[in-house]
Amino acid sequence: MQTTHASPASPAARPGLHIPGGERVRTLAIMLVVGVAIAAGAFLLEKSGAAGYTTVELTGDTSGARPLVGAVPPEFAATTVTGEPFRLADLAGRPIWLTFGATWCADCRAEAPDLQATYERYAPVGLAVVSIWIEETDADVRDYADRVGLDFIKIADPTTALASRYRTYGLPTHFFIGPDGTIREIRLGGLPAEEMDRLAKSILQ
Repeated sequence: MQTTHASPASPAARPGLHIPGGERVRTLAIMLVVGVAIAAGAFLLEKSGAAGYTTVELTGDTSGARPLVGAVPPEFAATTVTGEPFRLADLAGRPIWLTFGATWCADCRAEAPDLQATYERYAPVGLAVVSIWIEETDADVRDYADRVGLDFIKIADPTTALASRYRTYGLPTHFFIGPDGTIREIRLGGLPAEEMDRLAKSILQ
C-alpha cells in the first residue's frame, strides 16, 4: 500500500509563523538603527568636547543672559592672581580663548600642558588665553601655575561669580571668541591637543 504525505501548508497559510527572510530583514534594520544611534551619540559627544568633565555648583548670580554662540560674551573686570587689573574689553580685536577650570579638576589638570603649548604656538599671532579658576585663591592658582608652567592670564574665582555669569556648570569649559568680539564655539570637557590646535586657529581671524 502506497503511503501518501500531505503537502505542508505554505508559510503564509500557517498563522503565527514568521518568514525567515523577513525576520532577517527586521533584525538587520534594528541593528542599523542602533548602529546609527551609537554613531550619532559619539559624534555629538566629540563635537561637544565632553570627553570628561567635573560638575560644579554655582553660587553666584545667574540672572543675566546666558552666553551663546554668535553672541557677545558677558563683560567682566577682575584682578589677576599676580595683582594686575583686567577687563575682557582690554582684549578687544584679539582672538580670545576663555577657559574655566580648577586645580582640583582632574580633566583640567590633564589638558593644562596642551593648553599651554597651544598658547605658546599662537600667542605670537595674537591669541590671548584667559583662564578662570573656580573656588580657588590667588595663592593656590599661582602655586599650581608655577609648578606646571602656565604663563597666560590667570584669574581666581573663589565665589564662582564669573563662572555663574558664564553658566559654567562643568569643568573644564572653553569659550572661543573671535576678533569680532563674538563667541565662535563653546566646548564642555577636556580637549585633545589636536582639537585645541584646530579651535585656536579657527578664531585667529
